[in-house]
Amino acid sequence: MSTSVKHEMALQDLLVKMSIDPKWGPDLKNGKFQQTVKKMNMEELLQINISAFHSERKGRWLQILAQLTPMFSMGIPLLKEELSISSDNELMETSAFNEFFSSPFLWNIEFSIPHPLGYGKGIEKATAFIYFLRSYKEMLPVKLMELFELEYAIFKASYKLPSKNTSSMDGMLYKNTSATIMNTNYDVLSVIEGSGDFHGLLPYESFYIVSPLNKTYRINSDYYHLLTSFEEGHATDDLTDSERNIIASALTLRILCSNPMDIEEQLITHKR
Repeated sequence: MSTSVKHEMALQDLLVKMSIDPKWGPDLKNGKFQQTVKKMNMEELLQINISAFHSERKGRWLQILAQLTPMFSMGIPLLKEELSISSDNELMETSAFNEFFSSPFLWNIEFSIPHPLGYGKGIEKATAFIYFLRSYKEMLPVKLMELFELEYAIFKASYKLPSKNTSSMDGMLYKNTSATIMNTNYDVLSVIEGSGDFHGLLPYESFYIVSPLNKTYRINSDYYHLLTSFEEGHATDDLTDSERNIIASALTLRILCSNPMDIEEQLITHKR
């Protein structure tokens, strides 16, 4: 790759960083942006309309929020309540979202799921956001974090279709990478179902499976503990008859599979 092309790519990356990351604002005296453009001998980039820049940056922030809202349609409004704000504009200005816009989770494409049409990683932002929330979870109520986790699990399951062929019960089985097996302290699924009020939820240990077939089920603790034993792969030779029945059901729901990467590259509609 030629030096000029590398320079153009570096410049493009820098301008994208400036347009989103609040820690790279051009108006921060001796900040990261100012220091970088001086090293690149491109100080003319500092001659910008700061007011227009802030308006454009807020627009980019709102675009990212617009990508997140369909996946976290219940969690984000509740997060606003938790932060005592009412509008998207206010949410963008909170320290929490400012940290997200600067976090490595947003800027490292490894914190994303490969696009179903083969465009690679970095398209969807839900994965980056859930990783950020996990790093921030000590600041959030447990039940709100659990609701975010369940909404993310439903999104992840809907992003790709599993293989059309059900795996057999012979040999090693693994948890499907698109499926989720969850244990929560609150029955947050009831909130998504519309049968429970989030604010009125009391502690109630719950167990769920989120299937790539766009189905979410409650399960009991025995079912949960058996399925989680397949996270890293588990042989089926020594299963009891009752356990084999559970595994057969999990295979039908694509919770388990014979190859953990057995996911078809198909685009399907996000579950809303």
